Amino acid sequence: MRILLVAHVFHPSVGGVEITSDILARGFMRHGADVKVITNTPEADEPRRFAYEVTRRPSPLRLFALMRGADVVFHNNPAISLWWPLALIRKPWMVTLRMWVTMPGQKLSILQRLKYAAKYRIIGRADVIVANSKALADHVEGDVEVIPNSYRDEFFSVLDGEERAPLGIVYLGRLSEDKGVDLLIEAAADLKDDFDGVSLTIVGDGTAREHLENLAGVSSLGDSVKFLGSQGPEEANRILNRNSLVVIPSRMPEPFGTVALEAAAAGCVVVYANHGGLPDAAGKQAVAFTPLESTSLNGALRGLLGNPEDVAARRRDAVAHADRHKENVMVDRYYAAIERTLTESGHGRNR
Repeated sequence: MRILLVAHVFHPSVGGVEITSDILARGFMRHGADVKVITNTPEADEPRRFAYEVTRRPSPLRLFALMRGADVVFHNNPAISLWWPLALIRKPWMVTLRMWVTMPGQKLSILQRLKYAAKYRIIGRADVIVANSKALADHVEGDVEVIPNSYRDEFFSVLDGEERAPLGIVYLGRLSEDKGVDLLIEAAADLKDDFDGVSLTIVGDGTAREHLENLAGVSSLGDSVKFLGSQGPEEANRILNRNSLVVIPSRMPEPFGTVALEAAAAGCVVVYANHGGLPDAAGKQAVAFTPLESTSLNGALRGLLGNPEDVAARRRDAVAHADRHKENVMVDRYYAAIERTLTESGHGRNR
């Protein structure tokens, strides 16, 4: 089978679409498929070699030829700028939603409403539509299969020999206003007097780092909070293995939240803002709090830090949750959906 995987963003850019595109391309090859990738992302200064062909910023003629030569076209998140040949030639087409088309509650101008209505209509022409969470699936019409993201299981796991701090809390991710790390600092500062030895480790970088460091500096956390900056996956896994809780305090609803799987694989209990796709990513053993409310987050943390037996049980369930989301599980489900796309070709919902 010849699969053309379309990824608007790809290596050297880093993110969910980029990582899953590589995982799926390699996984489809293990199933015996001939895979080619097209992307709008330019090459890095030091090019990386892939086991499959990658075409960057294809010309219109090259894009048309690649699609004409494919058995199935697979958009790993809709890339409308790379879609247009499908309006001219009939090819089995599958699309995965990995990000919101429009954010829940987003206010749109008339022009934006027209633009996104057209995008929703184009997505609706696909033969098979997949989303990585129920929240994403519910924001488009019709039948949408939910296939959760995987995580990089070659990097994230429980390690032998690492001493886990029972009162250790971690944030892992981008430092920007929408991620809600200020809510975590506020909630954690209120724990200091009641839980001797509580610590907060913040892993990541971004535009809000200076503000967050200043906020932590005037809080009661003192030297109990550390900003470690961005870390590679191996070191991030070691940090997770040295702590017990991971907090995902996002202000905006995440489409999924792969960091929840990485944390679970490393044996941490996840505490998450209860909206968007985070409930799917975090699992039933994780603990939810009311989004945007630091008092709710503080209560969730207190409940866990004060009950180590509960934490231990949730940690065991967390590892089992992560095992159900390993790369091979996601790849196999996606390949089955690709095969279904071939059989359902021509049955797009708005034809």
